[in-house]
Amino acid sequence: MPRLSGLQPQDGCAVRYIIWNVYITMRKIPLNLLTLYADLLQNVGLDEIPEGSITIRTVKTIKYVYLTEKVTRRQINLGRADNPDVMERAEVIRHKTEASKSLRATVTALKNAKIPAPSLPLGRVLQAIASAGLFNRGIILVGTAAYQTYSCILGYYLPGSAIMTNDADLLAASFVAGEDALDLEEILQRADPTFKAQMSRNDTLPKVFRASNAFQVDVLTRYGRGRTSPVPIKGLGCAAEALTFMEYLAEDPIDAVALYGTGVPVKVPRPLRYAIHKLLIAQERSGRHVPKKAKDLLQAKDIIGAYQDDNPEELEDELAAARNRGRAWKKNINASLNEIGLTERQQRQAPSTQRKR
Repeated sequence: MPRLSGLQPQDGCAVRYIIWNVYITMRKIPLNLLTLYADLLQNVGLDEIPEGSITIRTVKTIKYVYLTEKVTRRQINLGRADNPDVMERAEVIRHKTEASKSLRATVTALKNAKIPAPSLPLGRVLQAIASAGLFNRGIILVGTAAYQTYSCILGYYLPGSAIMTNDADLLAASFVAGEDALDLEEILQRADPTFKAQMSRNDTLPKVFRASNAFQVDVLTRYGRGRTSPVPIKGLGCAAEALTFMEYLAEDPIDAVALYGTGVPVKVPRPLRYAIHKLLIAQERSGRHVPKKAKDLLQAKDIIGAYQDDNPEELEDELAAARNRGRAWKKNINASLNEIGLTERQQRQAPSTQRKR
């Protein structure tokens, strides 16, 4: 069981106590579950092929192929059974339906094994965003919703992933507009028809969307020239709030799967970048945002702990590179590391000098 360097609950700091109390439970995920996740990541995808059952009916001596859709139970006439193109399409639908059953079973198995999964409202939102192709166009899922996807990527049950979230943060720093204009509000309404844009007095475009169940979607981006905010997002019918350090999260995202339905393919920041970003913004929390600091540091500590065990060289290199981006970067990173019980000297030590099994 991991031991934190110089960090015990009697330190008297509420943030440190939360981190110590949760972090000691972190354990590795069995290899068979990681293999299941890897197969899911490789096979999950989104297309326009419907799912359902195929039947052939005779109408006035002519045989027709019918599809009964899985979700709506609507029956669709695909065409005559003696048409090779119709039969080929029916076979594609059968194959997709069978493959989806396997994917759904894999998602269920991983969830039963306590791998973190999104709540129902979050899962529906992610499904709608993915189905609209937004992750393929550069949208990146950030915040706790992204953190919940990291367990199988890192190979550890991350204690902080048990934290529930009633929002989704979308980073639109690299969004590529297509020829077809999209409207984020309409896309979100496919997940929940009650989603509405929340406009403040000075907004010309919405950057926050909220459903009747209080689930909220925030659109974020990095600062550009002039450091103005909000920033219009061309081709998405919305704006985004620009925040400090967001450019760091936007670089080189990876593929992940949210465990909802048959699995939802999403884009998320690299785990180590996510952790270092949390170290950075934890020191920027002020006013009403101060309570979020404990969660920032908890999630950073979880991820850093995994790298200390399995890839300390990458951890050291990424921390050094981030510190070199500027004085504020170095100051925030070192201050947050100190708050979670890791000084600069301690985090550079080999894992064997910090932990005992």
